[in-house]
Amino acid sequence: MTQKFFKGDLVQVGDMPLSMRHFTGNCQAIVLYTYTEQYGRSGANPDKSYSLFILKEGDQGEVCWYHEDQLTLIEQDRLDLLPTNNVHRKVWEAKQNRKETT
Repeated sequence: MTQKFFKGDLVQVGDMPLSMRHFTGNCQAIVLYTYTEQYGRSGANPDKSYSLFILKEGDQGEVCWYHEDQLTLIEQDRLDLLPTNNVHRKVWEAKQNRKETT
């Protein structure tokens, strides 16, 4: 595995190239998974394409596929920043609760 970012990482999204102007840029986001994690290995550099949850007000939501070189790590393990009804956050919270009870 050659991925640089992992589920739950808080990242800064940089400027989007002209071909990706329809993507939200210059914002913070949470990494959800890589292309490989979702679909298995195929194509060029599947570990370097990420699905993100955009945290920017008005643009919040899951967006695929941002390239690794467009992202900068801010902090690890920040799934707590996702909306409370987000499935990724709910799974993370359930795991946290399980750790506390064992």
